[in-house]
Amino acid sequence: MIRNDILFKTHLNYHMNASLLDDSNNSAETIDYNSIDLRKCTFADFSKALKHSRDLNPDFNFMDSSIDSVKPANFQEAKKYNFIELAEYAKHTAVTIGNMTLFSELQKITSAIEAFVSSHDANEASQNVPIISFEDYSNYDIKQQPVAMEELGSCVISGGMDGSIKLTAYLHESSSEKQPIISIRFYSLNTGLYLTNRDLIDINGIYKPNANIIETFAYLSYQDYLHNRFNYSFDNLLISHSIEIDSLEDLYSKHFDLNLCDGD
Repeated sequence: MIRNDILFKTHLNYHMNASLLDDSNNSAETIDYNSIDLRKCTFADFSKALKHSRDLNPDFNFMDSSIDSVKPANFQEAKKYNFIELAEYAKHTAVTIGNMTLFSELQKITSAIEAFVSSHDANEASQNVPIISFEDYSNYDIKQQPVAMEELGSCVISGGMDGSIKLTAYLHESSSEKQPIISIRFYSLNTGLYLTNRDLIDINGIYKPNANIIETFAYLSYQDYLHNRFNYSFDNLLISHSIEIDSLEDLYSKHFDLNLCDGD
C-alpha cells in the first residue's frame, strides 16, 4: 500500500512538472503580431493573426477550418498573399454559389481581419505621431477634417470580361458633414491593378427612389460609416438577392429604391 502511494505521488509529480515545463515553453514563444501585415503575409501568419483577434473578441467565433476557405487557387504555403483581398473574394464566391453557412463564417473572419488591421494601424500611428511642444500649438489651425483615406466599405463583384473587381468607398477630400462626397475605386483581383476610372458620388444628389447600383453602394457604405458598421448594409442586399451584379455595366444600368433601406 505504501509502495503504491509512493508510485502514485511520483507519477503525479512527473505530470505536474511536465505541465509546468510546457507552460514555460509556450510563454517563451511570443508572437510579434505588430509585424504581421495581412496585405502581404504567409498563411501561417494570417492564421495566427485571426486566432489572436478571435481570442480578444469572442464574437468572432469562426471555426479554424473556415480559415482554409480564404486560400487562393494554386496555394503555396511559403508564398505571401494579400489575405484582405482574398477574404473579400471568398465572401463573394460564397454568395455566388449560395453557401450562406460559409458566408456567415467569412463574415466573422472579415470582421476579425478588420479588428486586427485597425489595432495594427493604431499601434503604428501611436509610434509615428510626432510630439509637438506646447508652445507650438499656436501655429496650428485645428479644425475637423474628413479622414480622406478611411475605407467606408468594400465588396467584390463579377466584372464580366474584366474578372473579379473589388469596389472600395472612401470619403473624398472635398467631403464635409453637410455635403458628403464618396470616392469609389475599382481594383482588379485578376491583374492586381487599380482601374483608371474612379467615381465621385454626391450623397445629397442621389435620387433615392431610383438609384443606380454604384450610388446604392456609396450611400449604404456611408450610412454604415455613420452607424459605426462596416460592410453590413450592401452585403445584406447581395445576400438577399435584391440586386445581382454580373458586370461593371450593371453598376450603372441597374437600379434600386434606397427608401427601402432607410428603416435599417
